[in-house]
Amino acid sequence: MLFVGSAPRRLLRRNHAGRMVPAVLGVALVGGVIAGALAAGLAAGENVGRIEAVVLIGVVAMAAAGLADDVLGHRGARGLLGHLTGLLRGQVSTGLLKLGVGVGAGIVLAVALGGPPVRTVATAVVVPVAANLWNGLDVRPGRSLKWGIVALLPLLAASREVGYGQVAAAALGGAVGVLPFDLLERGMLGDAGSNPLGLIAGAGLAIVLPTPWLLVAAAMAVALQVAAETVTLSRLIEGAPPLRWFDRLGRQV
Repeated sequence: MLFVGSAPRRLLRRNHAGRMVPAVLGVALVGGVIAGALAAGLAAGENVGRIEAVVLIGVVAMAAAGLADDVLGHRGARGLLGHLTGLLRGQVSTGLLKLGVGVGAGIVLAVALGGPPVRTVATAVVVPVAANLWNGLDVRPGRSLKWGIVALLPLLAASREVGYGQVAAAALGGAVGVLPFDLLERGMLGDAGSNPLGLIAGAGLAIVLPTPWLLVAAAMAVALQVAAETVTLSRLIEGAPPLRWFDRLGRQV
């Protein structure tokens, strides 16, 4: 398979079908987001805005934490509940590192955006939870990217007036660019890509939504996280015919 021969051994993952696939698409995605956002600013004769800069820094930090998780082979507990339970036992995992980065990014973005306390709390919640949810979606070819594209399309349309267009456009272009490789199982996002993609989506919600709808989004994100820890997202998707059709669209199996 393309990439397998040149990919670092530690980045090879066995996918849902038992094939060895390199988890390298996340590096390409994040690199594309950073380069695309900067290039869009240069083309428009504008600098990257303060809010977009905060998000991009969070994306880089999350990608680094995700890459550490990919390289170390997901050692330690799995799932948000598992990581938190492990922490109570004194076990620190790479998953906790990602959680800490996500929470930190959410808090920094909330402070940068300002607003009433309820909005600050909602932002601090939706950013790390979205990052974790998109990571949980990355268990089937194309799933995380397809839902990223679904989220980014309306965010891009709504972000022109709030200063998030460069990041949203760059992320959308990057997701579309690597999607064929993911669907054809030539590579997978890995934590270095799925977590940052979710962070971009969560940050976009915090930036573009009015407070009442942001509260709804935060509540839905938490509810989906609970479902991911219990029923699992895969079971929910397979149980709903429209979601199952969309999930299998373009996949080999």
